[in-house]
Amino acid sequence: MSERRAAPTVGQVVLGKRLQELREAAGLKREEAARVLRVAPATVRRMETAEVALRIPYLQILLPAYGVPEAEVTAFVTLAEEANRPGWWQRFSDVLPDWFSVFVSLEGAARMIRSYEPHFVPGLLQTEDYARAVLDAGTIGQSGGKEMIERHVSLRLARQELLRRPDAPHLWVIMDETVLRGRSAPARRSWAPSWTGCWRPPRATGSPSRSPSSSPVRTRGRTPPSRCSASPSRSCRTWSSPST
Repeated sequence: MSERRAAPTVGQVVLGKRLQELREAAGLKREEAARVLRVAPATVRRMETAEVALRIPYLQILLPAYGVPEAEVTAFVTLAEEANRPGWWQRFSDVLPDWFSVFVSLEGAARMIRSYEPHFVPGLLQTEDYARAVLDAGTIGQSGGKEMIERHVSLRLARQELLRRPDAPHLWVIMDETVLRGRSAPARRSWAPSWTGCWRPPRATGSPSRSPSSSPVRTRGRTPPSRCSASPSRSCRTWSSPST
């Protein structure tokens, strides 16, 4: 039995699409491109749709056949080699389904992330204790056991590293006000202090605004201000869990 294919990286998805565009611009069908490589048409299709890694020897044959200049072939191959490197999330393949692996890959390449969470703090903003409590109370806790929970907690904390990058994406989150007030069981068990201000990861800013039913929270890679609109009469709290 063959080993399960890891989810593609963003680079493999983008370059695969570009490979398809170059083939179509050259007026070639997949069957014709396959004959150039002496492989089945499915092999060409799988590279174009990022179902398999971009095979460098194949690229070095296909791209000139598509009429791509030599300098661009070299640049494309260099990008393909980089895109084929395993993503950090692939070490969590035991707990990360393929569909979510693609999401994590896209998340890491995003410039802006928008999220709506009516019941819980989003994963990118959860403390270690909060994440553990949420997972323990859900399906994973009921069926996976303690070891599985800890693996998921580690994955969730690893995802948060993108907010610490110098080029961190802009994060826009809308949460129901009940999430901030900590009425749910996971929040009661793990938040200290409770949500009366706003949480910020290191080197990020928060700008929550009050509305009748929700509180948008925006974060981006800058030094946090001293106040925000989350609570008009008190300063905005800046803190994170020891693990983050």
